[in-house]
Amino acid sequence: MKLVLSRKGFDSGSGGCLSPYNHETGEYIWCPIPEKVNSYSNQIRYTDIPVKKDYLSGLKGSNLSEVYKSLKGTDRVKLRKNEYVSIDDRDLFAHFDPMLGFPPWIEVNDKFKIGKGFGQFNAAPHLENHNVNEGSIFLFFGGFQSTSHRKISGHYIYGWLKIKKRIETYKECKEIIEQYNLEHHPHITEAAFKRNQKNYIFLPDQWLFEDLKIPGCGYFTTLNDSLLLSNNKESNKATWKLPIFFYQNLTQVHQKTWEHIQEGFCTVRTGIGQEFVTQLSEKGEKWLRDLFVKNQHNIYRPEPPSAKEDSKALNFQEYLMQKHTLIKGEKQLQPISVKQYMNRLESMRRHGIYNEENLIDAVLVGKIQEQYKDWKTYVKTLEHYLNYKNISE
Repeated sequence: MKLVLSRKGFDSGSGGCLSPYNHETGEYIWCPIPEKVNSYSNQIRYTDIPVKKDYLSGLKGSNLSEVYKSLKGTDRVKLRKNEYVSIDDRDLFAHFDPMLGFPPWIEVNDKFKIGKGFGQFNAAPHLENHNVNEGSIFLFFGGFQSTSHRKISGHYIYGWLKIKKRIETYKECKEIIEQYNLEHHPHITEAAFKRNQKNYIFLPDQWLFEDLKIPGCGYFTTLNDSLLLSNNKESNKATWKLPIFFYQNLTQVHQKTWEHIQEGFCTVRTGIGQEFVTQLSEKGEKWLRDLFVKNQHNIYRPEPPSAKEDSKALNFQEYLMQKHTLIKGEKQLQPISVKQYMNRLESMRRHGIYNEENLIDAVLVGKIQEQYKDWKTYVKTLEHYLNYKNISE
């Protein structure tokens, strides 16, 4: 199995800074790089990318342009070496790639379309030479800097994609655009495929680990130390600490810088490459699975717009406030209790514990017990929610 550590997002060369995150909570916003390349399907501007209100403490704005200006105190963004432009320039676009579905910082909506697929142009020959194709896995990482402590930063893995198919021609591309919702993906134009270099689009499989219910592509809800590649968060983020099976088995790094640092680990200095490829051994495949086991409750599972519309129409909160009038023998809840039930339900959804099941079984209860000390109150929340759904139907 081939594994690719794929660098994407703002850095010192493109964007001029790192993407922001809260180093205490792990919440983050990934910033796609700016570009003015006409052969790409440039349709997404930074003002088009909605951001949840007050998603990161200290940053204001309802779209990525406003959030960037709140972060930097200027509208100037680095396009390339010694060239800066306004982030609101009408000829400037966000190269939103990879597309892994809706990320945690964007409210799911029908107006802003985010599909599922990853494109590569510059590094396509490198990926082909190393036989990155069906069954290979991308772990996407980027540079993130704390919004409250500027000395704290690092390379973190924020998303993934397991390849189901590699699209190599515009004819193939046209056949899958609608299915994977890639109308606004930057690599899908005919011009992109006609440039004098390979242009690939990698489509995701249904599952990465089906038994763990890990989808074929997606985002981690928050960043944490298990997703950190950098050896040190306060200096030289480009030196990585990796399990020993990576030793001298990773492309595009400074090969002479490999060092054993302790039993089971090594370090290496990375170069300016985008796609760092390795062949996973049996130990490597176990490490990859363990990474997702550790983050099983840190998988972002966006609620589809239809579900949001249904919940608004039925209004679970209103049900909680009025259930004593709807069900004989039920006690009236105080407003603070209603709020607590709503927060518990949202927490279980956010951690991927509850996925709109219509039955509370032993497996679901086990997940709740593992996550929450006061687990009985969370089971009670689901009992209320299922009663609400039955009444609403």
